Amino acid sequence: MLYIMRISQLSPLRLQTIARTTRAVEKPELPGDAMEISAQDKGPSKRWVGALALGGMSVACMLLSGCGHQLSPEQLGATLPVQTAAQDGQQALRFEVIPNAMGKVDIIRQTHTESVPDSDGKGSHSETVKDDLQPVGVYLGNGLYLDAGLNVSLVPDRVLHQPIIPQDFRQINIQGQLGSWSRNTITQNGNQVSIRSPLSFTSTVTRDSENKTTLQLGTFSPFQKFNRIEITREGNQTVIQGWAPHGLEAMNRIEITQSGNVTNVHPWGMRGLVDTRITREADKITVQRFGGSLGRTDIQLNPNGEQKISEPWSLGSQTIARGENGLNYSERGLGTTHSSILSQGNDFLVREPGILSTTTITVQK
Repeated sequence: MLYIMRISQLSPLRLQTIARTTRAVEKPELPGDAMEISAQDKGPSKRWVGALALGGMSVACMLLSGCGHQLSPEQLGATLPVQTAAQDGQQALRFEVIPNAMGKVDIIRQTHTESVPDSDGKGSHSETVKDDLQPVGVYLGNGLYLDAGLNVSLVPDRVLHQPIIPQDFRQINIQGQLGSWSRNTITQNGNQVSIRSPLSFTSTVTRDSENKTTLQLGTFSPFQKFNRIEITREGNQTVIQGWAPHGLEAMNRIEITQSGNVTNVHPWGMRGLVDTRITREADKITVQRFGGSLGRTDIQLNPNGEQKISEPWSLGSQTIARGENGLNYSERGLGTTHSSILSQGNDFLVREPGILSTTTITVQK
């Protein structure tokens, strides 16, 4: 499960994680949904029509992305108070579960290449695709999140509000709908968090001190130093440092610098050219990547209502609404999708569009 902007690949850091993405054992293929359709001699039965209509709706949902689950205003509950800068700082450099259903804006996104058949079916070509975002990782402060796939995201709701999944836990179980194949167990013991996933080695997040956290991506013992990521904070700067030969550390480093209301994220590459600039105003955040207006994302902040994410050159937009009982995330484009997180005591029910896309997160304190 472990893996920037597309323009910057952080090549040494990515090579450290290749072993994590190559599985000796493949996950089993799930059988496709089967449906028996029957017809009478005198025309289609109501059952046949109903089944066909249901199948057509399912296909339409998948093609038009018009599926998902949204909480009602009553389920969402009252709005939450805005967190203070001091509260946000106390949570920084700590392990945190942030489901993708909360909405994440790419700051640094890892990628990989895949072989894709040509349209004429006579050959294949390589395409660069984005790695999946992960729901576990380290919160960096000011809404920034480093997940276990080494992606850095801006989570708009975390700019305003405290964590939706509490950080003071003893154990967290993340259970999907594929039984043991989709179960993750997260255990916190003192200053260390252990993450166990199916068919993978155990990863750990260690809070060494108030200003230092170590992320150890699970692998064979001889390769552990290559999968060790140190996150340190000094003054207004946070540094994410991967392993590199002596003297070449800057080749495998991400620097995050805070200056007033501006956060600058510098991945590996020519300084100033591939940086991402995040500007926070009273009711707005602007994420400016390399590429001028083509690389800009605008986030409207409304503590008492929906947060809106939009890109000037995009047809789509996203909205986020947070209440005391959960969160709604909607994405609008050719169709509309809805995701939600509902708090149910010690359980959090995460629903996203698609088949087998419901996840239950159980927190034990």
